Amino acid sequence: MKRPIVGALLALVLISCAAVGAAEYKIGPGDLLQINFWQDPTLNTAVRVALDGSITLDIVGAVDATGRTTQELQNEIVRQMSRLNKRISQAVVRVTEYNYQYVFVSGQVQHPGKLTFEEIPDLWAVINEAGGLSQFGDLSRVTIVRGGADAGKVEIVDVSAAIASGNTKNLPKIRRGDTVDIPRTPVGFPAGNLAKNQERKNLIYVVGAVGTPGPVEFQENVDVLEAVALAGGPVENADMRKVRIISKDGFYGQTMKVDLEKYTESGHPARYTLNKEDVVIMPRKRGFLGGLNIGTIATAVGVISTSVLLYTQLDNND
Repeated sequence: MKRPIVGALLALVLISCAAVGAAEYKIGPGDLLQINFWQDPTLNTAVRVALDGSITLDIVGAVDATGRTTQELQNEIVRQMSRLNKRISQAVVRVTEYNYQYVFVSGQVQHPGKLTFEEIPDLWAVINEAGGLSQFGDLSRVTIVRGGADAGKVEIVDVSAAIASGNTKNLPKIRRGDTVDIPRTPVGFPAGNLAKNQERKNLIYVVGAVGTPGPVEFQENVDVLEAVALAGGPVENADMRKVRIISKDGFYGQTMKVDLEKYTESGHPARYTLNKEDVVIMPRKRGFLGGLNIGTIATAVGVISTSVLLYTQLDNND
């Protein structure tokens, strides 16, 4: 009975070793290698892997390195060196710069540019390796431009939602040659406090000169004009040129103005998508009498005219 158990355990060990080996780093062009020969230190050298995947060593010349692990390259170097120098039976290869596994990070991060890794981490880790977000980074619309075999393919990812739900490991895998772009927040709002997003009520508020002012149930991808429509649309004297939006940013709020009249005519300024608990304020048009509308002015004129006529009539009777 013991033999089958021992055999099963041995098989598990071998499978585990194979899995570890499969995950070992493969050398590629651009990597910087340190190669040491303890039996002859005069041969020690630092070499960079060429674009054709080879390295050049004294005595033996070119050796293919790309696609090999450090152990595999060590064996190949010893095999070739030992034919010409019988004293060489061991070599140690270390990768001192990992340049083959690279990605580009651009946009609203602290340190945009090329990043290199021994093993490329997940998307959120890549962003943090670039120094994290700048003040105006928008994690809700992160763009991945694929490289390699999928060159040119574009993916838009809501990283903020993944962070809020704790599922960053489920974000799309970043591969060698990919570009990660962090866009600027709409209209230059500073990035909000991500930890607060999941605590907000599932509402937006539209107040002022609209048909049915008050709370509106939050829906994904709703912009300002759509929110106004959900609140009954603008009333007759609504001033669509001076709509204000109050958006929460942590404990404070950010206020911006939007010209919806211009937006309906030309599509500008850029579409702003609302977040939970945003407030849209639709003002009323202001007239020459302190903001009184035409109806109020007409009523006032009528009252004044009636009063004058009545006074004149009474004066004539006297």
